[in-house]
Amino acid sequence: MLRLTLLPLDDRPVSRRLPVQLAQVAGATVESPPPALLPRLRRAPDVTALSTWFAASRERADASVVSLDALGFGSLIASRTGTQRVDEVLASWAPVARPGPPVHAAIVVPRTPDSADATEEPPYWDPHGPALHRLSAELSDREPDLAGARARVAANVPADVVADWVGRRLRQHALALAALDLHRRDLLTTLVVGVDDAAERSLSAAAQHDLARWVQVLGTGDRALVHPGADETGAVLVARAVLAASDAAPPRVVLRCAVAGGLDRVAPYETGPVRHTAVRQLEAAGAVVVHAGPSDAGPSDAGSSDVDCHVVVHAPAVGPSRGDWAVTPPDVLDHEAAAATARIVARLVSAGHRVAVADVAHPNGADPALVAALAAVDAWPHLAGYAAWNTAGNTLGTVAAQVVVTTLAQRAGTFDAAAHRRMLAHRVAEDAGWMSRVRAQVRAELGSDPSRHDVVHPTPDQRSAWEARLTSVLAATRGLEDLHVAPGSLALPWDRTFEIDMDVEAAP
Repeated sequence: MLRLTLLPLDDRPVSRRLPVQLAQVAGATVESPPPALLPRLRRAPDVTALSTWFAASRERADASVVSLDALGFGSLIASRTGTQRVDEVLASWAPVARPGPPVHAAIVVPRTPDSADATEEPPYWDPHGPALHRLSAELSDREPDLAGARARVAANVPADVVADWVGRRLRQHALALAALDLHRRDLLTTLVVGVDDAAERSLSAAAQHDLARWVQVLGTGDRALVHPGADETGAVLVARAVLAASDAAPPRVVLRCAVAGGLDRVAPYETGPVRHTAVRQLEAAGAVVVHAGPSDAGPSDAGSSDVDCHVVVHAPAVGPSRGDWAVTPPDVLDHEAAAATARIVARLVSAGHRVAVADVAHPNGADPALVAALAAVDAWPHLAGYAAWNTAGNTLGTVAAQVVVTTLAQRAGTFDAAAHRRMLAHRVAEDAGWMSRVRAQVRAELGSDPSRHDVVHPTPDQRSAWEARLTSVLAATRGLEDLHVAPGSLALPWDRTFEIDMDVEAAP
């Protein structure tokens, strides 16, 4: 049995629980930090104690999956708000800077969100966040002019705020380069550089291009990857660790999309086309993409016996159906696109192929039209993977990890079908249930402002009512109706409605 050490990005379920769920599907065990060494929102753990724990746990494991942001700062948010110097962070990285069992690591290129919400950012983000977001775009030009850019878009932002923001970005870029050097010296078996919540024109995109160029120069592109994403990197690296430990051939994957040109669309919070993100996430998880052509072109159903899985991408919405389930839900749904995606899935399933679905139609939740269309063709019990949460990078990385782990486990005879169904149902309950439906209802009842993170301390009765609503979503999803949200398990990890935690189990 494969033994893994996991040092997650933070304590959110997608960072802490999802990688463990994937490991369970493959029959692997995971050791994670004890609760005292996990962060909580802006409260970071003792980094020295965390580094010491990781050093000891690494020696007990066959391989490790580690967030370098957590190892150096304590958490993702601490990497945005902490005052550590580069040398102090590198000292905390000491456990991965010496030979030992394989380390699969991730580091994040920081975001510059277009929001005045400082919940997860330095205090000056309220009110200067939107101006800094505009400044990021201006400074991403080939020959940036700080003074001119400030005068155009951020004249009211104090100079010391701009200096601090620029300095933090410089520090994080230096750390990403240091991580590439550890990888170059074979101290990191795999390195994923995730670009967090960015835009095509931004300092994040510029950093992505620079780091990707260094990967190309070093010639380590098969083991060091740079692409949009952040929160899903733990799951992706668990898949990579399972593959590395198996000595099996990498799964061969075909990328499909029902909408002509759909893979060439750029999803919100991304720096490039969905096609690029999908391919890079699959490669990061260890898969080989044998086709990622336009529309539904690719190997025919009859001639793709050498393909292990077909990943069907539900393309980013355009026109009036665009929206964001966390902030501005779409006014209308594109039922035609959903039906077309479901038809591809149904045809592939009926031909006996392994199929996974990545729903990136709208950020921060699932497309209800697709959920219903997949149920109508009885697809849910047959899916090898599904996700629809947060950004396209998060979704595509999650599906990529599911594809690799499911394929490898089924080949090796270690596949835990019950764990896989629970993980699939968890994604439906959270992505389609909470994010696209119940969260908006709850916010309306609480009077929360969807443009800012709220602070919520629900009563037991409220939790119970929300659990019942999520269970009703599963009950209406043909193929998953025998599963439910365990009573008393729903929690708000960061005391806000944006994300939830829960247990999904077989109904009594």
